Amino acid sequence: RSVPYSQWWREREREKEREKEREREIERERARQHSKKMDQASKEEKLEALERTIQEIEALQAIYGDDDDDDTSSKITICSQSEYNKAQHIIDTENKDNEHIPTLEIEIKLQHEHDQNTLFQSLRFVLPPGYPAYTTAIPSLSSSSSGTLKLTKAAQEYTTCSLTTKSKELMGVEALLELVQYAQDILPDVISQFCKIDAPPKEEEDDDNNSEEKQIGRRWIWVHHITNTQRIKDICSEARSHHLSGYIKSGYPGIVLIEGSTKSCNSFVTWIKGNKSRPGGGFGRNWGHHVRGEIDFDFGEMRCFKEEEEKKCFEEVEDLKVLSAHCKNVGLEDEFLKYVLQH
Repeated sequence: RSVPYSQWWREREREKEREKEREREIERERARQHSKKMDQASKEEKLEALERTIQEIEALQAIYGDDDDDDTSSKITICSQSEYNKAQHIIDTENKDNEHIPTLEIEIKLQHEHDQNTLFQSLRFVLPPGYPAYTTAIPSLSSSSSGTLKLTKAAQEYTTCSLTTKSKELMGVEALLELVQYAQDILPDVISQFCKIDAPPKEEEDDDNNSEEKQIGRRWIWVHHITNTQRIKDICSEARSHHLSGYIKSGYPGIVLIEGSTKSCNSFVTWIKGNKSRPGGGFGRNWGHHVRGEIDFDFGEMRCFKEEEEKKCFEEVEDLKVLSAHCKNVGLEDEFLKYVLQH
């Protein structure tokens, strides 16, 4: 007996949460082991780890320069100078006073040129007591840009997550220089996958239609059911005539997901909301109450459903699972959940 889709979805979400909890427990156990090693380390071993940290920071200062150096586009900053001074004092006195070893924090600012755009990155590293021998650096990233290149939140989250994973792999060794290099190595992929380039500034004489043509849109249309064969064919034909890509999910419920220029999306919605009694019209005003998702983004951002050459990629599917899988493959899982399952 087949499982209802809503039940399958809930079980799938529960399994994902269980997997995340298992991963969190592994991380907690790793942290406990690191803490145990740190507690068991001798005073000399803790001092040696701190000395390695200071030496690594000094090496990075020699490579990237500091805030007083105007000759370099990259700079390193000690975020808490008082803690850094305390760490140096502990080393100089061999910690005769048994002071608590401080947590250090540094920030490295980098500048990149990409297609006539300037990208600024600030890599921040928290260095807990025991780094690098007994624990790992904790990285985070903030970015900005000038020109038409626009950074997304997803780009920063992806980079931070990748750096965190890489940091764990480098447990036991001085990792900061390699982490900085790794951030630079993955930057082209990050830009291609998660960043967008704005279209050139619009000229003042551009009208609303031209503005719509320079934007990409996506529309989620929900309806109780779509079972009429001719109606399905008409929807597919109309979408393809507007060079829209996406899917129609027939049956119960009915879903129409379209993507293309904002102008084409709006024209399609106007058509489908039209008077079904008139030639060339749509399917009645009631459809207008089911346009659940309207998303517009800049022309430079990649479409999720691409239109292949000589093929208009608007297809019919008969199962919500299939539509869910297509959406997940292109990163639209959250939209699917919001505009379909939470209707």
